[in-house]
Parts: sequence; C-alpha cells; structure tokens
Amino acid sequence: MKKVVFLLFALVFLFVSARASTLDKVIEALRKGEVEKAYYLQKNLPYEDKKLLEMLLLLHQDRLTDAELLSGNFIPCNVLYLPEGLNALIVNKVKEKLYVVKEKAGLPVIVAEFECVTGKKPGDKLKEGDQRTPEGIYIPLYWRNRLPRIYGPGAFVLNYPNLIDRKILHRGGHGIWIHGMDTPSRPPHSTNGCIVLENRDLMRLKKFITPRETPVVIVDTLCREPIKRFVSERNSLVDFVYKWKAAWENSPRDIEKYFSFYSEHFVTDRYDFASWKKYKEKVTSAKKWIKIKISNLTITRDGRLLSFGRLYLISFDMKYRSNNYKWQGHKLLYVTKEGGKWKILGEESF
Repeated sequence: MKKVVFLLFALVFLFVSARASTLDKVIEALRKGEVEKAYYLQKNLPYEDKKLLEMLLLLHQDRLTDAELLSGNFIPCNVLYLPEGLNALIVNKVKEKLYVVKEKAGLPVIVAEFECVTGKKPGDKLKEGDQRTPEGIYIPLYWRNRLPRIYGPGAFVLNYPNLIDRKILHRGGHGIWIHGMDTPSRPPHSTNGCIVLENRDLMRLKKFITPRETPVVIVDTLCREPIKRFVSERNSLVDFVYKWKAAWENSPRDIEKYFSFYSEHFVTDRYDFASWKKYKEKVTSAKKWIKIKISNLTITRDGRLLSFGRLYLISFDMKYRSNNYKWQGHKLLYVTKEGGKWKILGEESF
C-alpha cells in the first residue's frame, strides 16, 4: 500500500510540474472520446511525458505491476549482456517503438527511443508476402544506399531469415530491412514487413548501429524482469558460454564433454546433430591442441515462447587457433533450455 501511495504521489508531482500543454491536449481528447486525435497528439510528446501518460493509464486500470515496470523497478530483459561501446536495438512492433539500449553499471538502459512503422498484419511472419514483421533476433549485415526513393536515404539489411528461421521454424520470406521513407510520414502498421523510420530518425539511428554486430530484437511485448532474476539469468548464460569455450579447447582429450553443450535438435546450415558429430569427431582427431579467444560478447533474449522454449542469441568475435588451422570471425550461438540445462540449438558464423 505504501508503494502505491508513493507511486501516485510521484506521478502527481510529475504531472503538475511537467510542461504539459501537449499532454493536456491528449487527456482532453481522450475525455471527449477523440481517440484518433489523442493517438496522433501523443506522438509529439517528449519521452518522459509519454511514459507518465502510460503509467497514469495503467494505474487507472489497477495495473500496478505494469506501472512499476514503466517506473524503472524492472529491467528490460531482452538485452542481457553488452560489451562496452556496443548498442542493442529492441523493436516493439505492436506499439511501433524502437529502443536503443546500452549497458550502464552492468545493467541495460534505454538511451534513445524512436517512432517506427511495422507490418500491416499482426502476428509473427511465417511466409513470403504475408505483410508481417518477423519476431526474433537479427543482425544488420550492412548499410545500403542508392536505393529507390521509397527507402529514403538508405537501409540496414537484416539477416532474416536467420538460421533458426530456416532450419527449425521453416519460415519463408526475405528482404526485411530497417529503412527510411519517401514521404514526410506513414500511417501506423503500413509496411510489408520492414521497420520504417522517418528519414531524420533513421540517420540519427544509424550512429547507434555497428553492422554485423548490433543485435536487433523484434518483439510484440517488451520483456521486463526484477533485477535479481535478470542478473541470475545473465550470469548463468555468461558462465555457460565460457564453459563451452573451455570444453571446445579440451575436445582433443574429451570430445563428449564438448558435445554435451549441444541439443540433439542442433542444426547448422550444412548439418543436423548426428552428421555434425561425425564431422567434428573426424576434424578433432587431427587436433593436438585448440586455443580460443572470445571478445565483444553479446547476449539477447527472444520475446517469444516457442515450442522448444525461450531462445537466446549469444554472439561474439572469436579467434580460433589449433596445430593445423586458424580462423577469425563473428560467431552466433542460438541457445535454449532443455531439462533445466542450457543447450546450443544452432550455430553459425560470418
């Protein structure tokens, strides 16, 4: 009860002290039942006023827990771990908001917010031409310009469909981009699946994106968790990836330990689990030693609960050395939980 009173007091104080001319107009439009007018007015509200309005509406509906999420007592858990200097993007395709997340003091913090436009149809993308924005975790591969006017100043090409889309979920389609527009604005939910921003916002967003590294998590609901649970899950996944690294380095002596980190449903673009095991046994038999260096570790969480569970993407830069081979590149591990243990469901590199 004290928490409710304190939160209400804080809201009232903010409400009175805020520069509320546009906010007043939004509230007045809602009182008159002019929902469409209120919707377009709220697009011009500063971020903090939008947040305040959402909290007031939630409290009006007796949704205290949701109001606490917005007040900052919970962590945006779609982003679990980021290296210094790297951002992550979260796209809430239902609310049509794009958030830029950075890690500060060991926790993810939203540092910028943009309006965006997403697919015409609700739900997750399943096939070519269904006009839905896919949900999942993707990587901007590169920036393209000199495109037709409809794309504005350019586009970031996402790696949709990713490995899990192709090999496990069997989702179709292609050409999901983050791009600009050829008009001053667009109606809500009016794309064929892409994420579209006003041109000036796209160019502002561009500085936050590192091609081939910045994760883009597309969700229909933003994940929020208490700090304690968030930290526990993050630490468990960090521990998992370094134990996997150690097992790989030790695989010339104990390859079964290395295999224990993988799901029996594991896939790559070339192999299923059984054929991959045979390939690894053959390759590893020629190894005398293996050394692996991991850097720029990033961990993100899918917003969906899929048939096999929750999906996480662990990505990092890797240097691999052995007595007969060297490799350097970016590694993606798609991880889920099976029987209470983390398992690698998919693996790819570029």
